[in-house]
Amino acid sequence: MEHRERRTWCEEISRINRNLNEEGKKQPDNPFDVFR
Repeated sequence: MEHRERRTWCEEISRINRNLNEEGKKQPDNPFDVFR
């Protein structure tokens, strides 16, 4: 894979991961999770 193509893939994967992480933060706190 050429550098430009690899960089495009990495940027896309990073964007997806950031979106997934942001979605995880929107979940309400679980009052039953005392170890958090």
